[in-house]
Amino acid sequence: MAGKKLILDIVKYILFFGAGIGIFIWVYRRQDMDSIWKGLSEFKYGWIIASLGVSVLSNLLRSMRWKMLIESIGFKPRLSNTFLSVLVMYLANYALPRLGEVTRCGVLKKYEGIPFTSQLGTVLMERIVDVIALLVMLAAVLLVDWNTLTSFGKLGQVGSESNGYSFLSSTWFFLLVGLLIALIVVAWLTRRSWSQTRPVLKIRSFLGKFLEGLKSVLRLKSPWLFILLTIGIYGSYYLMTWFVMLGFGPTQGLSPFIALAVLAFGSVGMALPVQGGLGTYHAFVVATLLLYGIAESDGMLLALVLHGSTTIFVIFIGILALVFLPLVNRQHPPGVSLVDREG
Repeated sequence: MAGKKLILDIVKYILFFGAGIGIFIWVYRRQDMDSIWKGLSEFKYGWIIASLGVSVLSNLLRSMRWKMLIESIGFKPRLSNTFLSVLVMYLANYALPRLGEVTRCGVLKKYEGIPFTSQLGTVLMERIVDVIALLVMLAAVLLVDWNTLTSFGKLGQVGSESNGYSFLSSTWFFLLVGLLIALIVVAWLTRRSWSQTRPVLKIRSFLGKFLEGLKSVLRLKSPWLFILLTIGIYGSYYLMTWFVMLGFGPTQGLSPFIALAVLAFGSVGMALPVQGGLGTYHAFVVATLLLYGIAESDGMLLALVLHGSTTIFVIFIGILALVFLPLVNRQHPPGVSLVDREG
């Protein structure tokens, strides 16, 4: 069984990685290297450096938020170790999707002595909160500018700015509300026939864990600090995107809202099971910018710099984190002096 699982994991890795490369090649199929190098020379790299500086802040905020969750289960890791483990997490994710979650738990187990299984719940809680944040961000941009952001079939007809058409005022909104009400009524009337089926039981189990995770945030000593840190993390992601757009002539005049749309849909591409969002991130960013009248070639350059600069920086600081971890912890034997179990 273990051998079959390993083979399946290898096949999945190859398929997803191959799909990412294929999408990347497809997105950039009409772009030659000369035009790419010429376009890259037009960026104001001071804005890119500022974006990378904000990325360090986002990692610090994420490590502070994770530290809060770990403290809620009775352990007190040092912020330096949670911060460095978060940097290693992102490095590992470029090797294999979701590998980073396991890796950061392994780092804290080694240097803080915190049981691996105890950390898994905190990681799950973080993922739940991140999914909620992404859904809120997507809902916000769609509600504000539904007409533009659902015009994928009419890319050539969209102007350079949003026309302000809101989903809330559209016929689609009322049709969707009516459909949801009808589905709820039908589901209620037929609840006895489907409520005990296996898929429904699995969904109920997942929703139960989801709600329990949300309740655990309210049980934290400072739930509002946790929420503020989450807002700070995604605010940092927004600034990282907007700063790079400010450093590129074709996008520097766009509204701050468009930067939010790029972040939201780019995040969907990053969330797909492809190493580092390769190809998928670029496709989503280029498509979003096309909706706002940005030429495909310019959108490809922006996506390349947004993704490429972050990737290179994440690999660099991730390697540095691996070097610094044993140095930071040389005076602290693993599992002895750094764990303070409450109670």
